[in-house]
Amino acid sequence: MLGVENYGSDASEDERDEDDAPRVTRARAVSAAPRVDSAALALERDDDGDERLVPLASTREAIDPTERNMTRNLTYDEMTAPIEGPLHEYREDRLTGRGARNHALGQVDVTSVSAYSFEEQYNTYNSRGYARAVNGKGAVGDVEAYEANKGETAFTVSASKKRRIRDEVLASAATPSAGGDVDRSAWAPARAAQKVIVHDDLSEKEKEYLKWHMENREAKLRAKGKLEDLGTKPGETLGATDDSKTSTFHGKEEVNYAGQSWITAPKSEKRDGDGTCYAPNKCVHTFNGHTKGVAKIEFFPHTGHLLLSAGMDNVVKIWDVYNTRKCMRTYMGHDKAVKDVCFNQDGTRFVSTSWDKKVRLWDTETGKVIQTVSSGKIGYCAKIHPKQENLVLIGQSDKKIVQWDMNNGDLVQEYDQHLGPVNSITFADGGERFMSSSDDKSLRVWEFGIPVTTKYIADPSMHSTPATAISNSGKYIIGQSLDNQIVTYSVDERFRRNNKKRFGGHHNAGYACQPAFSTDDGTVVSGDGNGKLFFWDWKTSKIIKTIKAHDQVAIGVAWHPLKSSLVASCSWDKTIKLWK
Repeated sequence: MLGVENYGSDASEDERDEDDAPRVTRARAVSAAPRVDSAALALERDDDGDERLVPLASTREAIDPTERNMTRNLTYDEMTAPIEGPLHEYREDRLTGRGARNHALGQVDVTSVSAYSFEEQYNTYNSRGYARAVNGKGAVGDVEAYEANKGETAFTVSASKKRRIRDEVLASAATPSAGGDVDRSAWAPARAAQKVIVHDDLSEKEKEYLKWHMENREAKLRAKGKLEDLGTKPGETLGATDDSKTSTFHGKEEVNYAGQSWITAPKSEKRDGDGTCYAPNKCVHTFNGHTKGVAKIEFFPHTGHLLLSAGMDNVVKIWDVYNTRKCMRTYMGHDKAVKDVCFNQDGTRFVSTSWDKKVRLWDTETGKVIQTVSSGKIGYCAKIHPKQENLVLIGQSDKKIVQWDMNNGDLVQEYDQHLGPVNSITFADGGERFMSSSDDKSLRVWEFGIPVTTKYIADPSMHSTPATAISNSGKYIIGQSLDNQIVTYSVDERFRRNNKKRFGGHHNAGYACQPAFSTDDGTVVSGDGNGKLFFWDWKTSKIIKTIKAHDQVAIGVAWHPLKSSLVASCSWDKTIKLWK
């Protein structure tokens, strides 16, 4: 190193000794623990009362920020002092730094509030003077207004109330002051009360318009079910004194020369052959008379010489089957489409349900209304008890089955286990039990008169069964399942499903097509959504015959009780057809 240091110099040795003496470079002294307590000074008073400047840090004891327990009372300056040490590189605000939340105005508490909740309480406080307390209990601000409005916020107020408040504010803002100018201040006088209009002061045109408006409003309320007809309440008997409930006889005479009524069955008609039934081949007659679709048909019990039909044109008609095949009587009494009809055991009476929420008991011969009842709900199906004919079961839209005593119009029982509207009721065991189906996709078996389910049939794979029918032997019940098949249940102690008896091939999804048995229980018949009639063999469950019967859905079908191949069908195309 000395050779390198002395190399390359042409000067003399003396000059080199004087001018180019070797220099030593020294590192700058750096303290590993610098003093950080001299950044600020404080006045300190000694025992003699003299004041002197000393470092601020020497006048107080440093506190560990992570310490939880304090053994002495801290002064205000100590609690609000900054944390010693450098700031974080990305944290310029000391309050968001290392936990310094003590502030001159109080304690800084970090919390998280959703923007929606903050805006809701902020706008409520600005508009109404109150807001919900931070702890969620009570309110801050105008507590009386908070209680009067039941805690309503600016975001939960309804649109109608907003419009009313807006109208009141605008009306109060437009109140003229004493000087003639509009006074919009908070001290504006109250508006004068509006003059009450007396009916006698109205003109004739105004009276006519008021009458029309009230009738229109009443009709809308009645259509929505908010206003009962004739001022009745749910469950109140309506009676049969209204003259508008009439009927019209279309035959030649109501009593023949022998004094027999027109509903008397002819003695010449008897059961065909040995009673074996078979599928019909052709249409022999079409009944035309309903102006809208036909919802239900039913033959006269035991003889079948008359056919009862329920129409969507608000009327019920009864037709002659053997002779003239014309409409014999029209029963007019419902205000809306008729949903279901049902004969009693001898056919002298029948009950009808309608979308007008009325249940009416009719005299078949005279066409008079014997009894009218209403529970305020729509009756979807009706069945008269086979033995106690004064008792009627109605499946309603409110998930209940109600039992009426038609002798006095009393509601004597309610069956309320279903979870959806009740669609069908089928009696079994001579009226001792009955099965009901509902939109809740379940079937329930009841003991008559006891509102407790004795058998509950439900399965995740089941579909709704809106129409059912019982065999003439009383051993089986078939149901129109909405998955395009007809299912079978055995009428025994357990009401088990017979999986071997399934009838399919038709398309009925969405339609409550009424199935039926033949008189000998050897054939099952049903319509479908395409207007076809399907006939299945009971033993093999195979399709025997298919007939294109109607232009629209074939909603109802009935097999004649005496004629082995006579079948009636009805449709929404306004027609009823006889097949043989």
